[in-house]
Amino acid sequence: MKRVAFDYVNQFYCLAGSCPDTCCKDWQIILDQDTIEKYRTVEGELGEKLKNALVTEDGETMFRLENGHCVLLRPDGLCPVQAELGDQALCQTCFTHPRFIEEYGSTQELTLSISCPAAVRLLLEHDAPLQILTTENNETVSMPNELDADLYLALLQARKTAFVIAQDRTLPIRKRLGLELLFATQVQDLLNEHRVNAVKTLCRRFSSPASMARQLARAQRCGIRRAQFFPCWMVLNNMEHLTSRFTRLLDAAALCHDGEDLFSLYSVQAENLLCYFLFRYFLKAVNDRQLLARVQSCVFHVLSIRELFRAEENTDFETLLSLASLYSKEVEHSDENLQLLLRVFQRGTLHTAYLLSLLH
Repeated sequence: MKRVAFDYVNQFYCLAGSCPDTCCKDWQIILDQDTIEKYRTVEGELGEKLKNALVTEDGETMFRLENGHCVLLRPDGLCPVQAELGDQALCQTCFTHPRFIEEYGSTQELTLSISCPAAVRLLLEHDAPLQILTTENNETVSMPNELDADLYLALLQARKTAFVIAQDRTLPIRKRLGLELLFATQVQDLLNEHRVNAVKTLCRRFSSPASMARQLARAQRCGIRRAQFFPCWMVLNNMEHLTSRFTRLLDAAALCHDGEDLFSLYSVQAENLLCYFLFRYFLKAVNDRQLLARVQSCVFHVLSIRELFRAEENTDFETLLSLASLYSKEVEHSDENLQLLLRVFQRGTLHTAYLLSLLH
């Protein structure tokens, strides 16, 4: 298979016991059946600990949590399964974390989740424009997946253009976010009309300086008045939450109107966050043609992190790392949360003109 990933992926390594936010807390990991059977055969003291730690609820088996942590977690911050039996003994979720993997035909796309402190640091310390690299590996397709080849290739071309827009550092990041929304709107129109072959022409148009100037003027007209964050707060507040810190930040963000602006202090980091979300979600539209809702979601993520950042007392780089990681942990690792957000945009509850008005 081909593997597609950002250029920093091979620099990643697990911080293990020195991780400031271990992945063995807050989440309740559902174990796959093969792992359950394997753990029930482990002998000795570790075997007893594993058996005592397993609980089954609503037909799903998982490890118990104690004070928000996996009951097996050692005082030194290490997992005893990994330490004593090796990485291969971990359940599928723990073994792959923090990797999100999507397969499109014979292509595998790999994203390092920024919920992981090591992964978010690699992303946000990356000063040069991010690059997407393609390599070959010996893996085979895990399960058959049928793709609409024309749609997939059109979306692939469109994502390249979306990256060009996102990384155009001659423009302020807020204008780039606006252009992403207008570009996705026009691509969506073509998808609705089943004119995927016209996407290539649209991509060329968005590389024209004259056309870009017209689009920027249009974005400015659409978002002429500064909107309030409260509708976004309502969406985030209705999601399921893992930590009390996130709910406190949400409430603070709803009341904060004059904090430090992420876009002014950390424009490169905001660009990288946008690219991260576009890379992870853009091509998912090949399954349902719902591109605009996904790009709107990507912009929503960046804007939400911006507003939460305003509410932070400290606005240094370490705070941004911690905040971006927390946001991903709270929002991206819940299918229910992601589906809620997608429905919000599919139904037009939050629309492009509103998002454009948040960009001031």
